[in-house]
Amino acid sequence: MRVCFITDGGMNAGLGHVQQSTTFARKLLPEADVCFLTTSDDAVAAKIRENGFTATRLESDAGIMRDLQSMNPDIVIFDKLDVAVELARDIKRTMSARLVIFTNLTGANRYADVAVTADIGSRFENVSFVDEETKTLYFYGPKYWVLRPEFYEYGRFGKVDVARPERILLIFGGSDPANLTSATLDQLLRLDQAMKLEVVLGAHFGHDDALLQVLERHETRRSDVTVHRNISNIAEMMYGADLVLASPGLSAFEALRVGTPVIIIPHDTLQRDTYRGFMRMLERDELWKLGDMIEKRDFSFPRDDHIARMEIGEGIEELKEVVMRAPTRQ
Repeated sequence: MRVCFITDGGMNAGLGHVQQSTTFARKLLPEADVCFLTTSDDAVAAKIRENGFTATRLESDAGIMRDLQSMNPDIVIFDKLDVAVELARDIKRTMSARLVIFTNLTGANRYADVAVTADIGSRFENVSFVDEETKTLYFYGPKYWVLRPEFYEYGRFGKVDVARPERILLIFGGSDPANLTSATLDQLLRLDQAMKLEVVLGAHFGHDDALLQVLERHETRRSDVTVHRNISNIAEMMYGADLVLASPGLSAFEALRVGTPVIIIPHDTLQRDTYRGFMRMLERDELWKLGDMIEKRDFSFPRDDHIARMEIGEGIEELKEVVMRAPTRQ
């Protein structure tokens, strides 16, 4: 089958959509001939190519539509928050391709054959159903996160909880638009506690000056901090950490999948309102509470009943089966 993925990322959107779509694309091989389209910058296109796929940069949705009509794929898969309703409608009206949409928050889902949202929309319950009006097949819940194979592998190793976290990993997305990295690191370095801090920066992190100022402010503890950028062994690092501090989204679930507890720190009100009550959370203006939470081990643990029921990432084979073999909606 010819499959075309359309995904975006960048300074504000981060790279979570790109990561998820390239992971799912690899899952479809060798049954599919895969290509990618993006309207994002060269760094996003390069990230896609690093994963072994062709990536064409286009300027607009009109360009996407022209390329799709020229390629005439069997399946079109979007992975982005803001799929244009008009684009989804035109694909269904003018092409015979099956339309699949991941992690989208617009009304474009009503034109999809399959729509998948792992964290928004079902209060973290795993559900699937067909909308009787639109005939769209929906999948909601953390079961339908698409994780890279290494997260499943480390998850099978098992972990022993430590009495006091000594190695903490900070990861706030490909761009970290709210610069949670600098604020959280500053707070951790104020604590009177020996710990190793691993800081992971994404390709679009744009707050290097602020991060450097934090490190200079705490020069006597500089040796406790290791900064990583664009790493490929994040599953290994998450597994080796005693605690992961992350923004709500894919990274938090990846950490839980490998067996490491998390505290989430939201970038915006959407993340805050979606995750409140389901994971241990600190808002940016509450970071002063971080030391007390670490002391009390007030985290979200993979073994927590409500976390275990999420079945994080267990639905990937189900999604592949549906995407590759379900009939196109007429």
